[in-house]
Amino acid sequence: MPRRFIFHLLAFVVKYLLMNTRTQKETANPLGVIGSLTAGFEMVGQHLGLIVLPMLLDLFLWLGPRLSIAPLVRQFIGWLRLQPMPDPAMTRQLEQWIRLVEQGNDRFNLLSLFSKFPLLDVPSLLAQHAPDLVTPLGEPRVFLVTSVLPLLVWIAVLIPTGLVLGFVYLNSLTRRVYDMRSPDEGKEAEQDAGTGSILTKFIKVFMFIAGLTVLMVIFMPLWSLVVGIILVIAPPIGFFVWSLSIGIFGYLALHLLFVIPGVLLGNRGLFQATLESFVLIQTRLPSIVGLIVLVMVIYEGLGFVWLLPPGDSWTMLIGILGNGCIATGLTAAMFVFYQEQVGQLPKLDRSLAKTWE
Repeated sequence: MPRRFIFHLLAFVVKYLLMNTRTQKETANPLGVIGSLTAGFEMVGQHLGLIVLPMLLDLFLWLGPRLSIAPLVRQFIGWLRLQPMPDPAMTRQLEQWIRLVEQGNDRFNLLSLFSKFPLLDVPSLLAQHAPDLVTPLGEPRVFLVTSVLPLLVWIAVLIPTGLVLGFVYLNSLTRRVYDMRSPDEGKEAEQDAGTGSILTKFIKVFMFIAGLTVLMVIFMPLWSLVVGIILVIAPPIGFFVWSLSIGIFGYLALHLLFVIPGVLLGNRGLFQATLESFVLIQTRLPSIVGLIVLVMVIYEGLGFVWLLPPGDSWTMLIGILGNGCIATGLTAAMFVFYQEQVGQLPKLDRSLAKTWE
């Protein structure tokens, strides 16, 4: 059984990597990077309701109450300063890090955990950039988290809630991408998308996130320990290993970019969505890198513009509105790009799917 599965897996990957030139010639040319971006923003222009959830989240983070962990951070900083340091250089580095933490400590809002996973939750301007302590309605009410147990409870509540909101947001966006690019398929998908189908997709997304979380919890402490030991023994080699491992992690993470679109838009299983995401990255790497760079430049560049109004001015509404439109358009562009490009790949070999089952 393992040999049979490995054989079919290799055959599937080779089939994907070599592609099917006959299929490519017979199908229409898919939209590229610019076409996908254009289609994404056109979709937002036609369905402005898609930006309601991002706007509501930013309005809540701006005008609503704040959840602060400043007392916990101060306790942790005080404990760090009491620890003996092996040399003056490490002491200076620690003080620099402490100053950076203290600068954003009072402004950090734990409620920003509603939106912390790109392409997995509702995009938010103020979740990534802490708003000012004063709003047009005055100083917001601040609730302090003073112990570890309540902090863990809040994290256990906020992150799953944010993922549920993100699923609702992305699922509504998926239906619009269907309608825009494939009207007939979109109507059929909307008719078939009952409670069971939506629940199944949510379970797949949750399993994907849970799997990544487990891997990080297991692997990250081990990686930190190994890199830390190397840094102590040989700092230049340790820095090289740290840089190399960050690059490898980023490259591997890139291969998971289209798993969520595969589950939501392609209605794939996790295994098939992961394989398709891997092959899509391998076969369309230059285009995908170009798309990612453009998305980051547009989003981060305009992010500075949206944050120009002071937090105590109602003109911040312009930034919230603009960020909702831009973030939704860019997210839609990623889904459109997936839908266009994945159609050019050969379909999953049924023998491989049966072997996996």
